[in-house]
Amino acid sequence: MRVAMVSAGFPPSLGGAERQAYELSRALRARGHDVFVLTRALPGLPAREDVDGVPVERLAAWGGGVLNSSVFFAACLKRLLRGDYDAVHAHLASSPALAAALAGRLLGKPAVVKLGGGKGIGEIALSAKSAAGRLKLALFKLLRPRFIAVAAELSDELAEHGLGTAEVVPNGVDLKRFRPPASGEKESLRAALGLGPGPVFLYMGRLAWEKRLPAFARAFGRACAGTVPPPQFVCVGAGPERVALEALGPRVLEPVCDPAPLYRAADVFVLPSVSEGLSNALLEALASGLPVLGSRVGGTAEAVEDGRSGLLFDGDPDPGAAAPLRRLLDDPGLRARLAAGARERAKAFGMESVAARVEALYRVC
Repeated sequence: MRVAMVSAGFPPSLGGAERQAYELSRALRARGHDVFVLTRALPGLPAREDVDGVPVERLAAWGGGVLNSSVFFAACLKRLLRGDYDAVHAHLASSPALAAALAGRLLGKPAVVKLGGGKGIGEIALSAKSAAGRLKLALFKLLRPRFIAVAAELSDELAEHGLGTAEVVPNGVDLKRFRPPASGEKESLRAALGLGPGPVFLYMGRLAWEKRLPAFARAFGRACAGTVPPPQFVCVGAGPERVALEALGPRVLEPVCDPAPLYRAADVFVLPSVSEGLSNALLEALASGLPVLGSRVGGTAEAVEDGRSGLLFDGDPDPGAAAPLRRLLDDPGLRARLAAGARERAKAFGMESVAARVEALYRVC
């Protein structure tokens, strides 16, 4: 099967949607499918190239804002109307997804659109708040692509806006790249990263308001007061909450190209979001054998088995996270049991099995 994968960004861009488009493209090619990617042109990069064996075509997208989106929409539509593929798959319900849906409808090709973000703060909710967004939703309703949601509540939200339900297919994770540390590896990685002997609680992702990191940092500071050796809260990412976070004590690191060693150096993964789809970092942490301390929302609540692969809390992280945080600090045995459960749980999200589910969806659209 020949698949046109459409994504507004693609590596070397490092966002979550881009990473899933990249990993899924590679997994589908490994299953024998001919996958090519259409994405935005970037300065300094060729119009055509192979990225780790995946053919990439970078299309025109000049100007900014609405102009940029319109130009990229037109470029995607023009390219897709060639029809040299069996199915088209757009990542995120933005302007290129409309091009994919329209081309699919005109040519009678299966068109799949994967939704992003969490319920109430993601693409569907934000689109409903503006005239342009409501027009986009109306066009999707008319064109009727097949939607993919990474969490059941996103499918519910889609239905609430009159767009039908989505097929729930989770994000996938590379179980070979993301793995638990070998004997002695955690200690050597921590030494190299300048981390102390106390338990390391790790957050990986955008430093944005919806992640509620300052609230968690306050709860963490109180829970850890007087603990020896002192636990450490490490945040890896960029975003508008950085200054507020640094003032509260966590160690804040810039985003890294290869996060796998950081997961293997940590003891617990933290995700205190107000809403989530299904975080790539969450799946990478589970695969790395990290128990999750997270809010009971969206894909986090679906992926993490409370008491088996992590601990979940309700409400605001301050004070909601305090009790499970204290349990994780006080009980190394609990951390070890949850770590084993985390790796086992991650097997349900292996990219190979996710690619097989997506492949089956192409065939029934």
